Order: sequence, then structure tokens, then C-alpha cells
Amino acid sequence: MSVFRGSNSSTAWPEGADPYPDGPTERLAPESDRSPAPPPSPRRGAVLAVLLAMLALLAAAGSGLLAWRALERADQAFDRPLGAPSGAAPAAGGAYGEEVLRIQAGCTGVTFLDLDEPRVNAAGPISDLRYDSRCGDEAPQLTLAPGAVGGSDVGDAVVDGPGCAKAVRTSPLGGGLIVPVRTGLVMCVLTGTGTPPTAATRLVRVQVDQVSKDGTASLRATAWPAG
Repeated sequence: MSVFRGSNSSTAWPEGADPYPDGPTERLAPESDRSPAPPPSPRRGAVLAVLLAMLALLAAAGSGLLAWRALERADQAFDRPLGAPSGAAPAAGGAYGEEVLRIQAGCTGVTFLDLDEPRVNAAGPISDLRYDSRCGDEAPQLTLAPGAVGGSDVGDAVVDGPGCAKAVRTSPLGGGLIVPVRTGLVMCVLTGTGTPPTAATRLVRVQVDQVSKDGTASLRATAWPAG
């Protein structure tokens, strides 16, 4: 009959003890206390939206200020009076003042002037004055062109708009009449544009400032509405 003896080992674990103890542990929360993490705070997005709105408002204010300044400068330009002889400023519509017209042509060159813009080297059918250049001691010539309704040679007189109108009415140039060009010469021309030819007419005072022997000349033109 076999006899079993109990172990006398001193390492025997007490009854009920865990031979494999765990390290330090953290107690798990109950299942009901486990909830998803809260969403990120919307405060940062709101601050960014406010900043973008403020930048947009500042940009709009800057654009408005620039537009206001541009309109103010345009109004000042329109309100600025045009220069005119005898201190009289031409009316606003269709008028201009002291426009310099420089003619550069050869000794026998022909230059057409449109006094409605005014313009040098205009097309013949719409031009108001024809300038025939000369060299040496021979004087250049001015004649009325097809675009002009009438004109007058007022000599060296300084005239304004009413004076030009009276000169054209009381002492007009005949058709094809040639006016010798000299420094200081003043002519009054009644232009015609559109159809009929008298529509949108202007009274233009043309003064010759300089005549050279090489065929060049410098003129000044001031216009008033004739209607």
C-alpha cells in the first residue's frame, strides 16, 4: 500500500493566495460611465470667422474711399474753367481753350485742320481750315476747308466768343479767299458737324503764334459752342 506524503517545502503558498500576483492596476470605470470625447470647442472657428469678416469690411471701406476720391477728382476736372482770350471762359459743352496746333510740313505741303476736336492732319472733307505751307520769304496761306460753315479774318484784334460770332456774321470770308499767314494773325471760324452741316457748330478763335521759314507754324485755338 503506497503512502503519499505532503510536501515540506517552505515555499508553499498559503491557502487561498494567488501565486501570480498582478502589478499595480487602475480600476476601470463602470460601463455606463464610459462616454465619447466631447467635440472640439467651436470658439476658435467663431473667432476666425469674425476676423475674416472684419478684414472684408476694411477692404470694402478702402475701395469705397478710393472710388470717392476718384469721383471727387473727376468733378474738380469738370469744374475747372477753360482758358479763353480777354478773360472769358468758354461754355462747358463742346468747348476747349488754348489748344496748341503745331504744323510741320514741307515748303509746298498742305495740312488740313479739324477744329472740332481739334486735330492736325485731318481728312480733307471734314476739315475746317487748310494750311498751305511756304518757305523763304513767301507767306503761307490759310483758307476755309469744306467742314467750315463760315469764317472771318479779324486781323490782330483780341476777340471773345460774341466777338467772333459778330465777325463771322458781319465780315465773312468769301469762298476760296486766301488769308496770308503772319505771326499774330487771328481768324474766327464757324465749324459744322453732323447732318445738316450746321448741327453742333462751334465758334473757334485761331491765333498764329509763330511762323518759320522752314514751313512749320504754331497756332492756338479756343472754341465756344455756337448753338
